[in-house]
Formats: sequence, C-alpha cells, structure tokens
Amino acid sequence: MKKLVLMALFAVIATQVDAQNNLSVDWGNTTNYIAHGRTLSANQACFQPGVYYSFNNGPTVMAWFSLPYDRQFHALDEWDIIIDHSVNIYKQEQNWNINLHGYVNYWYLPINEESDKQDYYQGMKYNAGIHFPFMLSKSNGLKLTTGYDFYYYHQLGRDMNIRAAGIHEFLMKFNKSYKKVNLEAKSVISNNQGAVDNRIEPGWGFFSQHLSCSFNIKAISLRTGINYQRTMKALEPTGIDKDLLWFSLNIGKSFKL
Repeated sequence: MKKLVLMALFAVIATQVDAQNNLSVDWGNTTNYIAHGRTLSANQACFQPGVYYSFNNGPTVMAWFSLPYDRQFHALDEWDIIIDHSVNIYKQEQNWNINLHGYVNYWYLPINEESDKQDYYQGMKYNAGIHFPFMLSKSNGLKLTTGYDFYYYHQLGRDMNIRAAGIHEFLMKFNKSYKKVNLEAKSVISNNQGAVDNRIEPGWGFFSQHLSCSFNIKAISLRTGINYQRTMKALEPTGIDKDLLWFSLNIGKSFKL
C-alpha cells in the first residue's frame, strides 16, 4: 500500500511540474492531539510539523507528523501522507457559495510495542464533505459557514483491532476578518458509527467548541486556538476520552514555486 501511495503522489506531481504552485511549511504544537473526539496522544503535548504542496487549481499533497514531546510516549508517533482537494461551485463575487471537498489519508505508526506479529500499524482515512459559506457582511468581513463531513476509517494489515466504520460531523462557524487578522468561532457535533475502537457504540460522540485567531507577520502566519470538547455517550466507554480542553499554536510560511 505504501508503494501505491507513493506512485500516486509521483503521478500527480508529474502532471503539474510546469504549473505555478505553492509550498508551505508548518510548525505546529498542541497540548493534546485530538481527532474526532479521541485523544491519540494519551493527553500528551505534541509537536506536529507539516509540509504542504498545493498545485494550481489542483489538489494539495501533505506530509504531516504528530510526535509527543515526552519521548516515553514514542509509540504514539504518527506519520501521515494526505491528498486533499477542494472546489467552490460558484464565483467568489457572490455572497454565498457551495464548497465540495475531500481527502485520502494514509496514516502510519512506525513503532509497535504491543505485538510481536508486526512492527508498525497503518491504515486509511477518507473524507468527503460539503460546506455552505455565506458572507453576512462584506464591509465587516463577517462570514457564516455551515456544513457536513463524512469520515471513514479502516486498518491495513492486522493486529490493531480497529473497527472499520464511519463518522458523521456537522459544523457551524463564524469568521471575522480585520485586514490580516482572522478570528474564528466553530462548533462541531459528531455521530460515531463505531469507528476505530470496538468499545464505541454507534451514537453521538462529542460536542466541541473552538476559538482561534490567525494573522500574518512579514510572510509568516501565526495561529493560536483554544478548544473544548463535551464528550457524549458513544465515546464514554473508552474512558480516556472524557471532557477535554486543549490549546494549539501553529507557525507557518508559504513559498510560490
């Protein structure tokens, strides 16, 4: 599977070598790695760097990593290769739009200390979603977005006991822009159909709130965020995924190629 993913990446790059593209690097930090209501770092702070190559009018190819700062938890290291694409149906001049998007994510855990059958874990995650951004006030830079996303997990290989299943998420967010500064407030509610953990019973998994601020300083982008999750019935049997509060800081830079 890893060879197939790499071949797909090279094929996409080969078709876009003459296009004007964009390369971004990101130095991410989080006090807890949360994905779809679950802590994937055992409540440990993580360094999360990323490299993103965006093709002109095409997909974005990403290499992303999550590495706990406390190296006693090195078995929770995660490496990801992601191909993401997004399309807006209508022209930007309109007050509203329809955004269709999706990605394919190959994830890889390089260290396995729990089994003698294999040295690593790996799997796939797929996303497809539709969002409806609406400009409430152009003069004030206020935008409302509602949307729906579907995620599907499955394991490659064996011995990780991951259940193949889907997750439904519904969101509402507000964006307010001030020149180079953007404020965002977002709420997400999630329905988990038993994905990833066999202890999860299908049902509502979490309700979360996110506040963030991003701004640019001499071609360097900074983003800070505070996040809170109210855990619901479906995730309660996991024990560790209780009500969670975490913070994030990202520093990024983009280059035109």
